[in-house]
Amino acid sequence: MTTDRKSRREFLRQMACLAASGGAAALIPQLRMMGTALAQTTPSSLSGYRALVCIYLSGGNDAWNLLVPKDSTNAGSLWDIYRTSRSGVYNATSNPGGLAIDFPQLLGLTGATGSGSNMYGLHPSCPELRTLYDAQKLGLVVNVGPLVKPITKAEYASSLANRPPQLFSHSDQENLWHVGTAKDSRYGWAGSAINTLKSQFPPGGNAVLSPCISVAGSNKLEVGSSVFPYFMSSSSSNTTPPLSGVSGVCNGGTCSGTFGAQRDGAVTQLLAATYQGGFANEYAQTFQRGRDLYQTLFDGLNSAPGQLTTTTFPANNSLGDQLRSVARMIKLSRANNYAARQIYYVRTGGFDLHSGLMATGTNGHAGLLSRLSQALNAFNAALGEIGAQNDVTAFTMSEFARTLTSNGNGSDHAWGSVQLVMGGGVQGGKLYSSGGGPISGFPDQSITLDSHGNNTNPVAFSRGQFIPGIGVDQYAATLAKWLGVTATTDQDAIFPNLANFATRDLGFMG
Repeated sequence: MTTDRKSRREFLRQMACLAASGGAAALIPQLRMMGTALAQTTPSSLSGYRALVCIYLSGGNDAWNLLVPKDSTNAGSLWDIYRTSRSGVYNATSNPGGLAIDFPQLLGLTGATGSGSNMYGLHPSCPELRTLYDAQKLGLVVNVGPLVKPITKAEYASSLANRPPQLFSHSDQENLWHVGTAKDSRYGWAGSAINTLKSQFPPGGNAVLSPCISVAGSNKLEVGSSVFPYFMSSSSSNTTPPLSGVSGVCNGGTCSGTFGAQRDGAVTQLLAATYQGGFANEYAQTFQRGRDLYQTLFDGLNSAPGQLTTTTFPANNSLGDQLRSVARMIKLSRANNYAARQIYYVRTGGFDLHSGLMATGTNGHAGLLSRLSQALNAFNAALGEIGAQNDVTAFTMSEFARTLTSNGNGSDHAWGSVQLVMGGGVQGGKLYSSGGGPISGFPDQSITLDSHGNNTNPVAFSRGQFIPGIGVDQYAATLAKWLGVTATTDQDAIFPNLANFATRDLGFMG
């Protein structure tokens, strides 16, 4: 055995002992990102600061109770068709299987002049979203989902090649939303967008901190060929740094455990040693950069540029906690010129409501939407506090909507959905659809079954699963274009199916 192999084995043995005690676990996900991040020295052609914030609604949000027709209660009206297809208005006693929301409860929309918004309403648990929409800071993208190309029901039935793979599967559809196209990829569209833009970043800033930051753990969305997300934690206050340090040692000047200081000294000695193997030395250097980055962010988030002062986020709201961490990090990043472009990822779950969809408790759809509405409202206020509303765009993703028809206590996996886009750069107060108008792009919600049990509706299957009118490629490409990915060749490289669609930019960004 060579000396290099011995030194490599000894280094790994010692680091394994440290990892077994929990010492290395917090930094391992960051290691791949560090080396490539150091190479960002190309002169800039990007101006100003912009950030995207992805809010992932895990489980498949029932979007057709988020946005509901509100034209009239007359027979044959859009709302009446919706009510019938959803098995009637929910009533815990007389109609517990109904999924429709009663007409008077819907929050009517005003929106932009001539947008047709007055034909629709939001779920009664979303008053904050209604206010943001009417203030034209929030837009709604209607009937969007993974598509290979625009298709009809006949084309769907004629060939598997026309369909996205593994429709109605949580993990597969989430993956397609993350990669931004209806086929698998090693990389997410957000990470690929940053990978395309990073050569245009200004010199300086924080060369070690990744432009992609997750407050919700690992995700494919933010992974590019040389970009990997940096993981942070949510913060329970406006002052506590949202960071997870190395357990059992010293972080930010505070040592954990009875022997924290001793363990910290041992780690320092291991990282300072010179190893004959190239792998061991690189590992040690990368690990040390991770610790140094933690200390830099810890100090920065404890300083004035890293704290919020007046914005109150809702209590007992994990999404609000995550978005508060994002707001603080955006404030610090802009103050210290960390990066010209950043992408953040947060996540909230509970939307897979095969049962209990209409429950009034915190786990029902109403409770989930209430927390979403309150968290987005607080985030918008925080961006206003730090003067970043025009620089930040928040958007939702969710693997699919739910079936219009009830299964008796909830609804099941569907396809096309409705997504929210919020920010000062959003052309808000409008519905964006494949038809381009206030009515034409909203899908026909009627369910009329023929003798074979097939729905005669041209855009929906038997249980009200809508064929999307807008592809994920179009939705994501519109956001990436606002971020700075403007060249058609770059867009096509990130979104290989985008050329299949007549509209490359959906127009909801300024």
